[in-house]
Amino acid sequence: MPRSGWIAAGAIFGALLAVQLGPVAGALVGSAGVASLLGAVALRKRHVGVAAVSLAAAVVLGRALLGSMLAAPAELSGTQPDAPAGWEHEAVVLSLSAPSGGQQRAVVELRPPEGPDRVWASLPAYPPIAPADVIRFGGTLEAAPTDGGFGEFLARSGIEHTTRARELERLGADGSPLAELEQVRRGAAASISAALPEPQAGLAAAMSIGLRDLVSREVTADFRVSGLSHVVAISGWHIAMLGAVVSGMLGGIGRRPRSAIVVAAICAYALFAGASPSVLRAAVMAAVVLLARESGRKGSASAGLALTVAAMLVVDPATITDIGFQLSVAATCGLLVWGTRARDWLAARLPRRTPSWLLESLAVSTAAQAATLPLVLFQFGTLSMVAPLANLLIAPFVAPAMLLTAVAFGCGILIGLGLPALLFAPLTLVGSLVIGAMITIAHLCAGLPFANLVLGEPLNLVAATASAAVLVWFARPRRTAGGTQAAGAGDIAKSDVPKPARRSRRFTIVAAVVGLAVLLIAANGSRPDGRLHITVLDVGQGDAILLQGPNGGRALIDTGPDPARLVALLDDRIPSWDRRLDLVVITHPHEDHVAGLAAVMDRYRVTEIAEPGMIGPGPGDAAYRRRLAETGRQSRILAAGDTLALDGIRMDVEWPLPGTVPLRPPDSGTGINNVSIVLDIRFGTRRMVLAGDVEEQIDPQLLAAGIARDGGRLDVLKVAHHGSGTATTDAFVEQMQPRIAVVSAGWGNPYGHPSPATVARLTESGAKLYRTDLDGSVEISTNGTDLVANASGGRPRPIKPSPTPPAGVGFCPVPDGPISRGRRRTYNRADGDPDPDRGGGDPPRPGSTRLAAYAQLRGGGRRVLSRRGDRGPRPRHQRCARRGSGAAP
Repeated sequence: MPRSGWIAAGAIFGALLAVQLGPVAGALVGSAGVASLLGAVALRKRHVGVAAVSLAAAVVLGRALLGSMLAAPAELSGTQPDAPAGWEHEAVVLSLSAPSGGQQRAVVELRPPEGPDRVWASLPAYPPIAPADVIRFGGTLEAAPTDGGFGEFLARSGIEHTTRARELERLGADGSPLAELEQVRRGAAASISAALPEPQAGLAAAMSIGLRDLVSREVTADFRVSGLSHVVAISGWHIAMLGAVVSGMLGGIGRRPRSAIVVAAICAYALFAGASPSVLRAAVMAAVVLLARESGRKGSASAGLALTVAAMLVVDPATITDIGFQLSVAATCGLLVWGTRARDWLAARLPRRTPSWLLESLAVSTAAQAATLPLVLFQFGTLSMVAPLANLLIAPFVAPAMLLTAVAFGCGILIGLGLPALLFAPLTLVGSLVIGAMITIAHLCAGLPFANLVLGEPLNLVAATASAAVLVWFARPRRTAGGTQAAGAGDIAKSDVPKPARRSRRFTIVAAVVGLAVLLIAANGSRPDGRLHITVLDVGQGDAILLQGPNGGRALIDTGPDPARLVALLDDRIPSWDRRLDLVVITHPHEDHVAGLAAVMDRYRVTEIAEPGMIGPGPGDAAYRRRLAETGRQSRILAAGDTLALDGIRMDVEWPLPGTVPLRPPDSGTGINNVSIVLDIRFGTRRMVLAGDVEEQIDPQLLAAGIARDGGRLDVLKVAHHGSGTATTDAFVEQMQPRIAVVSAGWGNPYGHPSPATVARLTESGAKLYRTDLDGSVEISTNGTDLVANASGGRPRPIKPSPTPPAGVGFCPVPDGPISRGRRRTYNRADGDPDPDRGGGDPPRPGSTRLAAYAQLRGGGRRVLSRRGDRGPRPRHQRCARRGSGAAP
């Protein structure tokens, strides 16, 4: 081992010893003295390796001793309380995580006199915050949990308290350079988002500038399970990938200018990615290895890496406990030992036309994954069985995705300057498809059986030891024709494998034709088809209904409780080059209906906004009204008798009565629900009623006003108030007789919505019942005469005994069975931190289990309601006999 290697080994040993001894000054002094004495003796005896190890360990121990001496007075003079409590706290935002359940999640540091104290905070969605922001929030601080994975994470991060805040105020940035850099990064992410849909834009921002909080929790979970977390997190693998791709693309220029460009690209990337300690550490290590590979000097790479590790541990010995540091060192060692060897092995077996950047990507990914495997097994106890396959499949997309992210960034800037987004549609569509392919690969691999194995102690230790032994065996010195050489020594030498030839003209033409065909097919799918589409979106415990007219007109009824989730669902259905909503209607100002409106106004061109005229009590309503004031716009107040029109679709307002809506709500519940706008939608011979959240007091008034005046069966009813027991009364259902009833409710919500009594009365009326909590998003379409229903993104029915039917109400189970998938899986965040106000998050959903449709099936898996429903419902005993009684309700 070279001297630099012995120095690094000594620094690592000293750091581990310092961490074990802690702040005990006497033990540190003794250990440092012993190490210094041993180093001096070994140096005199000319045992260079022992001397290097001992002296490096002594230096690191001395640094730890100095740090403990300086920290002691600060701890004595601090005023940190044991458990701060209260309703007003001021703090600085340190980091953000992906939002969950309509809440922002952040690690904040309390300011004096309470702090310094780190707190894990769940905050309202508005106003949006960023790292280095100074905030004031209201909430009680609670002691952080100590058990489970979340407790371990909090302990590692030095977080002592958690809170769920009900009020949030942004006071501004803290004025540090980090705040300025963060604003630049967030602006870049906004430009990317202007060109790409979600969740692609969030993944692109994470890959390019390290904003992991913009990646949806569902995508993050898929990447973690499939062994692709290194793609999302900025790490040594990521920076090495960038350097390798840049080097591969500049293969035609000289070695020195190419090395200079690689270093400049890594430095710029590290700065733009946030310049956090982990990113800078990874950048230094990757730059050392890549420069050594470019220069053909393996010894320089080994020495540079070893001295970098030693210097970092001298600066802060506690760095040895940081998992990111451990993974960065291991990944860089893997790149150094196996990177070029893996590239040559792949080049000898893949087609000669394989691009050099693709060979580099595959080699870097393989080497880094292999080197970090023992640490992953030891630290996390998880083994991704599909990681080799997932990395092989996703590697060809990483470099193009980063390039297309840069293109999307430029397109977003031009769109922000006022150029039509349609001009950049081909580029943004390609970026969306490539990054979307990465998300699809991660999702498919994560869904395979036994994709991720959890190994408890001591199995994780056994697996880590075995994998480390295998890696040592592969890294052993090997004998060649010219004698014995160290493993990997020949890796840096120029490969004898000929460079891949340029793509032939025929291959380029074929690829261009195939790409153009894919673009045309994707673009054609977004054109209007002459039908009315009403989609009840699966937004959780709330309402959001998208209307797409036969000529391309769009209206959105309510905006749900979670802005990020709503944006992802809308982006899945609205092309990024035509972000337009002709009408947005807020039925009433509860947060589960209005919280996403501010985000919609920021992302889409909204022509008109209509509401009942009541100011809501929540932060989402306040943010929406601030947007109105900032843009100088006014909303339209709707009341019974008003009519809205969209693409030949007539929407009559049936409720509330004119002049009955107060400006301020009399209470926070029924008083707001009962001003809900009730829409009666007619297109051709079909009729649909969207009932908002009106409760049982309003049903008799609607019936008296003639909402059931047509006498025939109602085609579609959006059930009021999430199917609660205080809405959609027996008399209302009996007179309306809906063919299709849709309940919008959140999975596992704490209110028990929909009520079993409401489910019973709807099914007893002969209605086909859909529930977003079980069926996912529900799309109903018609050309004015037919009626087609689709559900996508459903969840398995809960397995539990059938409830006892309520007294006086008949009950008939809903059958289970297969259902077609629809276009794609609905975007749902896996929420491990449920919000008691809006219900829990969505559990993982198997890809093959769906709720059966009690309807005729036609081509394409679409469900078309039979016209026999016009004859009226069959007697209850006949329906139950036909359906069976064994299925869960």
